[in-house]
Amino acid sequence: MRSLPTAAELLKIARDGLLNELLPHLPKEQHYTALMAANALAISMREIQADASQDQAEAALLHELYGSAATSAGIDEFAVRLAHDLREGRFDTRLPAVGQLLLAEVTARLRVSNPKYLKQAGLN
Repeated sequence: MRSLPTAAELLKIARDGLLNELLPHLPKEQHYTALMAANALAISMREIQADASQDQAEAALLHELYGSAATSAGIDEFAVRLAHDLREGRFDTRLPAVGQLLLAEVTARLRVSNPKYLKQAGLN
């Protein structure tokens, strides 16, 4: 049985309290710091919520490029290998497909770190 509230819910409660209850009472020169803290809480919430699906997306990308070998080894190991292989030109004949896969990976990461950018770029 899971305990309530979840980590993401606790972060949301803390962020809402910071923005709605504390920020209005802080001196103006401390608003920037408080807003940075609120943004860090929002990123942490999105990261917790997206963690499993992002790992699955990255594993799928690596499996698409390397086959079953990528699933038997660690994701980090194959991410380093992919960077090396791209520099060495090993995927030059498949650049459009690799580009699409990498764009999907970057988009998934931006959904966590900067969803406003995706919206402004029309990539949501």
